[in-house]
Amino acid sequence: MANEKNERIEKLKQRFTQHAVGRPQTAKKTRGRDSFYLDTALTQRIGDVYKSLSHELYPKTFSKSLFLETLLEYGLENITEIKKLLLASSVSEDES
Repeated sequence: MANEKNERIEKLKQRFTQHAVGRPQTAKKTRGRDSFYLDTALTQRIGDVYKSLSHELYPKTFSKSLFLETLLEYGLENITEIKKLLLASSVSEDES
């Protein structure tokens, strides 16, 4: 059974490597796509704030990705405050 699973994984890997072979190298990307999972309530809140701010700043327009990038940039510029928030809400290994 484990052998079948490994064979299946190898076949899937080949499928993706075959697509990459022969493709010309592209210039370095300025945007990336990474998968990560967020709390559903947080994503709803982000969407609500984006819509509200979008209406408030109308007729100026901005994409949701620009909105998220701006939030993340601000957080990175204020990493000291972010550290404090993380320390306050985190649990140490000996407490868990």
